[in-house]
Amino acid sequence: MSTNLSVSGPVHPKRRSVARRAASAIRIVLVLLLLLLLTFSLWNLAVAKRQHVHNPVPGNFYSVEGRQMHLYCSGTGWPTVVIEAAAGVNSLGWQGVQSKLSPLTRICTYDRAGHGWSQPRPGPRDAETIVRELHEMRDQAGVPRPLVLTGHSAGGLYIREYAREFPSEIAGVVLIDASSPQQIDELPGWRQSYEEGKRNFARQLRWEKLRVWSGWERLMGRCHDEPSKELQYLAGQYDGEMCRPECVGGDDSEFLYFETACKQAARLTNFGNVPLLIVSSDTDQRGSGMTENAIAERSVWAREQETLQSLSRVSWRVIARGSGHGVHHDRLDVVVTEMTHLIAYLRGGPAPPFGTTAVE
Repeated sequence: MSTNLSVSGPVHPKRRSVARRAASAIRIVLVLLLLLLLTFSLWNLAVAKRQHVHNPVPGNFYSVEGRQMHLYCSGTGWPTVVIEAAAGVNSLGWQGVQSKLSPLTRICTYDRAGHGWSQPRPGPRDAETIVRELHEMRDQAGVPRPLVLTGHSAGGLYIREYAREFPSEIAGVVLIDASSPQQIDELPGWRQSYEEGKRNFARQLRWEKLRVWSGWERLMGRCHDEPSKELQYLAGQYDGEMCRPECVGGDDSEFLYFETACKQAARLTNFGNVPLLIVSSDTDQRGSGMTENAIAERSVWAREQETLQSLSRVSWRVIARGSGHGVHHDRLDVVVTEMTHLIAYLRGGPAPPFGTTAVE
């Protein structure tokens, strides 16, 4: 014979009432939290739209493969200078150079897809893709050839690919502290850092989207970007680019394809007789708290910069004393002076000091 010791019975009405009230309170809290989240999200969107309207950027927009791209050309004259900014950087940072050179010749800056005021787009963001989009936009806008292609940092990879695909369009090349196709494996610690960055990319992007879309970044005062000293008059435009929900991650879209872009750029081994100006940062600078890898990286970077001279039989290199990687901000005077020298030479003026490296 078995004995069932369990005892069951109706739940006391007071207990059911407490459970119902707790569940109702939880639902109310969740609804309030969702309303609060929606409020902050709409607030962030409204502020971003207002800043966009009140701080318009100069230039025009062109539909390239179904997405809007921003291009700003100013000045007149031959040849046309076209600027390729670094990865994650837009055309605003080059307005100092553009304002100085536009009285001399035609100069164009633009925003790659997902950067600045150009719409993000899906798909690969390697050098071939970027060159195709630039070439189509240039045709639409009627940008006159030949070009003086100017590339900063990773932008140097893209103009190498452009020159490989369209060599007849190139009158001159300027590489400003430009990336080397070999830098991932040559710079100390870069390979490990790059692989780690790729592994963490998707997770970090999800968190960034959540912070921006929810309005958290604006609530915390993180939707402000400080321009360099020569571009303070564009402070409104800089802030207008921050915390736009539709653009989250666009300026990082090229990171995953950086190694592919390096391999593509490496296919160009010589610009031939096209004049090449190389402007490099000052690798002798030593900041406080620099790691051992960072110090070692300086000497490798300097060697890579010197090696770039071999890309043309008519090249010269200038090291901008006291400058960091943002040479065009730290030593705007050197960049403008040397580019002016190149333009004058292309117009029949005196030859630059080809085959030399100088510190200015």
